[in-house]
This record gives sequence, C-alpha cells and structure tokens, in this order.
Amino acid sequence: MKIHITHGQGIIKALYDGFASCLIIRRPVAVNWPDSRGSVGEYYAVSELAEKEKITLADGLNRSLTNGTEAEIMAGIEDFLTLFENGSYQVNLGKIPFDHSNFYMSEPLAADKNFPDCQKFSGWFYPFEDFNYLYTLERKSINPKRVDYYTELIKKGGQPKPIIFYSLYNQDPQMSNAFVLDGHHKIEAYKRLKMDIPAVFISKDNDSYSSASELMHGAHCILHDFEFDHLFQNNDENLPGINFVNDEVLTNALDKMLKESERIDTSIIEVLIRHHQSGSSEERRWLNRRLDFLKKNIHLSFFNFRKGLNVYIPQYAEGKKTSVWFLKTLRNTMELSTWIKETVLR
Repeated sequence: MKIHITHGQGIIKALYDGFASCLIIRRPVAVNWPDSRGSVGEYYAVSELAEKEKITLADGLNRSLTNGTEAEIMAGIEDFLTLFENGSYQVNLGKIPFDHSNFYMSEPLAADKNFPDCQKFSGWFYPFEDFNYLYTLERKSINPKRVDYYTELIKKGGQPKPIIFYSLYNQDPQMSNAFVLDGHHKIEAYKRLKMDIPAVFISKDNDSYSSASELMHGAHCILHDFEFDHLFQNNDENLPGINFVNDEVLTNALDKMLKESERIDTSIIEVLIRHHQSGSSEERRWLNRRLDFLKKNIHLSFFNFRKGLNVYIPQYAEGKKTSVWFLKTLRNTMELSTWIKETVLR
C-alpha cells in the first residue's frame, strides 16, 4: 500500500549524504557508515535514548501489531506515518527470513587499550551479506523478561510484528539501510525460536541526498570522539560542501582532531587547502586558526621525542600521469612547518 504524507511532523526521518546514514527519532538515534580504510565493512552506533521514549511513538500500534488483523495494522500504520517527514511511503506486511538475515545492535565499547581499533567502536559488520537489520536500541536496553513474554506468546500462536523502516536511495541502492523502529524484543523472541519473523515494512524512496552538514551534526550527538574522527576523515567527498566558517560545532570538532589525531587524512588536508585558495579573507583567518591547532598536535615535539603525526603529501605518479597522495610521518614541529608551506599553502 502506498501512502502519501503531506503534513508530516518530521519526528522520524533518515538522513544520507551519499556516504553515511543517520536515523532521527526526535533526535539522532543511529549512525551507520562504511569503512574506507578497508579494515571492516561498516561501522554502526546508536544513542542512549531510552527504550520507553522510542516505544511511546508506536503505542497506538502495539495492540494491532500483536494480534490485530491486516486492516487494523494498516490503519494504525497510516496514523503512525504522520510522525514521519513528508513524502511517499510504501507499506507492506511480510516476513524476515531467519536463516538469511543479520541483526546488529550497539555493544559496550572496549576499555582495554590492547583491543584492535575496530573493536573499540560501538559496532561493526561486513555489509552486502544477505539482509542486514540495524537495531535502534543498545544491547543493554534489551529486557530479558520482555523477550520471555513474546517467546511464550509466539509459542501459543501469536504473531507480534516489529516495524522495519527502509530509506531507499535511488542513486545508491546498495547503501540503503533497514532500521528496526519498534519491536526489538519481538525479534529477539523469534530469533530464540529460530523462526521467520512477520513484520511491517515501511519504505521511502529518496531521489536526493541529505546535506553532509546536517548528517554530521546528527552523528556528532551520538558518536564518541574517535568514532566521529573516523567518520569525519572518511567522508572526504562531502566535506567540501560544509560551510565550516559558519559552523562552530563542526569547526570545534575539527580543531580537536587537528590537535589530537595521530593521522590527518586527505579529506581534512583538502579542506585546509580549499580555505587557503579562497579569495575570502574570512576563510583565510579561519584557516590560520586551524593551523594553530595543528601546530599543537600532541604527537609532535620540537625534537623527535614522540612517535609523530601521519599526514599526506602530493607527488606526481608517472604511471598514473597525475599527482597522488603519499603517506608521510612528521616527527617534529619543524617538519610540520615545512609540510604546511609545501602542501597546504602551496
């Protein structure tokens, strides 16, 4: 069934800037982005928004989702969709195949410094393998007694249904995500019983991407510093579209990376170069303040007492007939000053 929403409240929506996704339920709830450095498939994190706050948005549906008829469910979903942003939505009843589906939820972050870097993130997984469903609750929010309740209900013949939200991007369909809006405990019960999962599927077609600035603001609310650093430095194609001069939040996040990161990726370097090449005195002043933070990077010293800062330098590659970025480790502040002159201020 297709439903057109023209006076939606915009409480529930998904953002996608061509690289990362962010689900909004009143405020940012979940972020998912691919790993451009090749260590794992994708990263994933969810906020600590309480289960009760999320569930209340679907309270009117709970009875019909548990034992209602198809007509009752569809009527309830039509009312539920007024919480979404305007647009056209396709609503269907179907089943999630147990044997060919993967469910992901945020895990507690590893405190042990000896853990591999990828295991310090909230969540990670390999994409494009069967069907992936992203929870919008952390594992600690799953109540075992609630799972027991639904397990017994299903054993007695009940068919409680979760709500799955797909935000489909016509320009990049492989990057579409399936978020579990409601029914995490129901899914856990079906998984315990190793059964296919009856569900309500809501999908929205999108012909354009969200702004990178809006998505990055949403992600910044959820992610830990090192997670946001990873997203920021990998989202290189979209950073040029961000107006940093008038964005205090993202500029402050950038300053922290310039001062604390072990590696300044090409995405950030190109942002710095762009502001140098601008004819705007305001952008030049912005750049100078950023370079001051970079000069204070904690991995550099006047001599070579620290392990150094990893950056990139452009060099002409004969085989490719163009300049490409090569990794370089700066050992001290003098090397940094030379690099700034030759790379950023060239």
